[in-house]
Amino acid sequence: MIGSQRRQRGSIMLTTAVSIFVLMGMLGLSVDLGRVYIAKNEAQAFADLAAVGAASHLNGKQSGIDAAKTDVTTSTNNNTWNFSTTKFGSTSSSGNSPAPTVEFSTSATGTWDPAPSGSLKSYSFVRVTVTPRVNLAFLPAVGTALTQQVTGRAVAGVVPQTFPNGGYLPFTPFAHNPTLNADGTPQDPDFGYTIGQEYAILWPGKAKQADACAGDQMNWPQFNYSDNPTVGSGADRGYFELHSAADIADAILGGKQTDPLKVGDSVLLTGGQKTKEQNALELRATYDTDPTVYLPTPGTAPAYYGNNMRLVILPINDVNNVNGEVKIIGFRAFLLPMTYPNNKAWCAIYMGSMTQGGTGGGTPGDPGAYVVMLVQ
Repeated sequence: MIGSQRRQRGSIMLTTAVSIFVLMGMLGLSVDLGRVYIAKNEAQAFADLAAVGAASHLNGKQSGIDAAKTDVTTSTNNNTWNFSTTKFGSTSSSGNSPAPTVEFSTSATGTWDPAPSGSLKSYSFVRVTVTPRVNLAFLPAVGTALTQQVTGRAVAGVVPQTFPNGGYLPFTPFAHNPTLNADGTPQDPDFGYTIGQEYAILWPGKAKQADACAGDQMNWPQFNYSDNPTVGSGADRGYFELHSAADIADAILGGKQTDPLKVGDSVLLTGGQKTKEQNALELRATYDTDPTVYLPTPGTAPAYYGNNMRLVILPINDVNNVNGEVKIIGFRAFLLPMTYPNNKAWCAIYMGSMTQGGTGGGTPGDPGAYVVMLVQ
């Protein structure tokens, strides 16, 4: 009887010892796999942010490529792993991480080149890869490697805006040079405008030269669209698509339209210089973090530092009125002023091409409206 009790106690102790060993092993497995999982998430978060930051510099020039590389190597955006204790590209007691790799391509799927040369106009995508290696504490005891590599990789690019859900303001400036080449591209990428000069986004029914925007006063009255019979007559012009004052004001403040829009589409001009629209534009200006009243400096775009509430994309039309409609031949950026006068043209500074989310250095493709975004 006593011997049987001793055997039972021995069996329990052995079972307990084995159980503790198994539990410790499972705990160790959980710790190591947890650290690998966290490192993977940290690597991916860094790659995502670094790729978008790098893509914001792409401008079709070597300066953009160099700035993109520098942005990744000096990035402070989530540039740590191992519970935010180790920078990517450095070594610690918990693991090591080679420097991030930065590669460029003309498409989102490659081929990828770490140092493109020659014509860089079409290089509009960047890929960032980081490969930290985590030191394992418990798994090597059961025969695994001492470290586990994880990978974070992301692709970001500067892609054309097609406005499938709107995104443009309800004004369409009239091109000064609407001539297109045989392939549909503009003969003049700036449509006859000068960067840094003011042009009308809304015309009153009748305009004196002194009441027109500075850029439209040149070669007057050639660019007087307030009473130009090819554009129409009898109504204030510049609005399109929307009719009611409330809808137009909502589009101004919300930055969205109800219809998709792309180059080649025809839009219906609508009229009315309404107080509600004037108030909406001035209210939108107050939302900008940069309240500077910029003065036109032809040939030089203002060094705008706001939050893009006044830096907007507008569709440019071909001036050819057919049954009240004009054709959209491109999208360009304009900087809105802080206030808008009564019974005069409403002006905005022409800024040229625009990359939403970019650094303002230009665009990697043809002039137009682009957006920086994560694509993979």
